[in-house]
Amino acid sequence: MKKTFKFFTGSRLIQMAIVTAMFITGFIVYPYLPETIPVHWNFEGQPDNFGPKTIGTFIFPLVSLAVVILFPIFQSIDPKKENYEKFKNAWSAIQLTLITLFAYFYGAQLYFTLNPEQSYLMGTYMTAGIGATFVILGNYISKIRHNYFVGLRTPWTLNDPEVWNKSQRLTGWTFVIGGLALIFSGIGNIFHPYIFFGIIIVMVLLPTVYSYIISKK
Repeated sequence: MKKTFKFFTGSRLIQMAIVTAMFITGFIVYPYLPETIPVHWNFEGQPDNFGPKTIGTFIFPLVSLAVVILFPIFQSIDPKKENYEKFKNAWSAIQLTLITLFAYFYGAQLYFTLNPEQSYLMGTYMTAGIGATFVILGNYISKIRHNYFVGLRTPWTLNDPEVWNKSQRLTGWTFVIGGLALIFSGIGNIFHPYIFFGIIIVMVLLPTVYSYIISKK
């Protein structure tokens, strides 16, 4: 029998609870925020982009809500949607990790807006948080089966399930190692765009090249 698509799963309810908590937090702190609030910080921890608090306060909750809604839609329209059942636990964990990351970003935005004298800690907070996210994702990437929306999607992985599986395993390792490098970078106050983006590029480039090489074999 064909399974009925379900939007309100256990994982989805947890995600919605996190997003709801973000909105509630935004409404609570809203009266205490300045009329113009930071929406972006540079690698030195200095805010370099601002917006009106009526918009800036709720950007992350709104984006998070949109993502929670889009997750099941992407799954339902994926030509390989039957494969999601094969990695449903990993898929749920990945979704929850990403929503938690948005909540983490949101907490940082509000905290350093209310405590600008501590903005020098923003680099540590964000870099280490992103690194931890990659470490968590790396532990689930290898479990992802052939699909068109999540995982390392290259012309070679999408064309061959065997190439897909091998490439996801390597991606998992690069995510974990790269994530740990980002955590140490954050804790060690080693902030530089070249270091941050260099680690990210290597994390993605290695499994991409690998997928091409093994596809030729």
